[in-house]
Amino acid sequence: KTGPDEDGVARSILLRPEPEKDEDFIERIKAAFEGMTPAQPVPQPDYVRDDLCTIYTLADMHIGQLSWGREVGEAYDIDIAVKRLRDWVGRLVASAPPSKEAIILDVGDTTHMDDTTNQTPRSKHVLDADSRYFRTIEETVAALSDAVELTLAKHEHVTVVILPGNHSPHSYIPIMFSLAERFRLNPRVTVWKEPNTFWAHSFGKNMFAATHGDKTTPQRAVLFMADEFAEMWGQTRHRFLWTGHLHSAKMQDIGGVKHEQLRAMTSRDAYAYSSAYVNRSQLQCITFHAETGELQRS
Repeated sequence: KTGPDEDGVARSILLRPEPEKDEDFIERIKAAFEGMTPAQPVPQPDYVRDDLCTIYTLADMHIGQLSWGREVGEAYDIDIAVKRLRDWVGRLVASAPPSKEAIILDVGDTTHMDDTTNQTPRSKHVLDADSRYFRTIEETVAALSDAVELTLAKHEHVTVVILPGNHSPHSYIPIMFSLAERFRLNPRVTVWKEPNTFWAHSFGKNMFAATHGDKTTPQRAVLFMADEFAEMWGQTRHRFLWTGHLHSAKMQDIGGVKHEQLRAMTSRDAYAYSSAYVNRSQLQCITFHAETGELQRS
């Protein structure tokens, strides 16, 4: 707003809109994706094992990140990211046993940026971003949709879990809702739609849990599992917790829970390289038996 004051001096005043409430933002996202053309059905596999569940762990994909290979050792952009996601999930599906249940578990930082400012939401660090935010969301949804269809060819039912991360505290929402709308007519696909940073699920005597890892320690997360999901905890024997965030692999036993810090799918960016962080990009799938726990991994 610009205009003279009572003394005739011209002044400019910046009027800031009221911040949106999370509930309003979610409703707008839901409205935008309602009516999306559903995916064509994928033929159901001829044979599956009811006593097995396979989890495809996706961590820190950072789709939308731009890394210059000459500077950091390995190039990374939207095209590389989505090709990597499709190719690697395809190889994992080929190697996985035909378990009846499958879970695509994205533990956060699906996208590198959360909005068009290309800054981290909390610290406002400038990000090396590839192309436009619109394209980032579009390509991410398309690649994850293909990943779902790849798993449907091997497994009878697929659950999709997209968790927020410190780079994507809001951008995970349109991705989650768009996948839910795309597969809304397919009874073989369930998209977990809850406004939570912590996910938990049971399969036979197994308890699965995940969170990004930026808001709590693994030790505190294990205590939270035992208290928040006490009934599930009491009915299971084999318990697992997955986190991401730090981009490096780590495995430890904490109070009856096997905690695994997952490697990132992304390559390093300039900040990580200049800070002397090493990187070994990876996706993996882990298959669990309903009675005996972890069976195999690829």
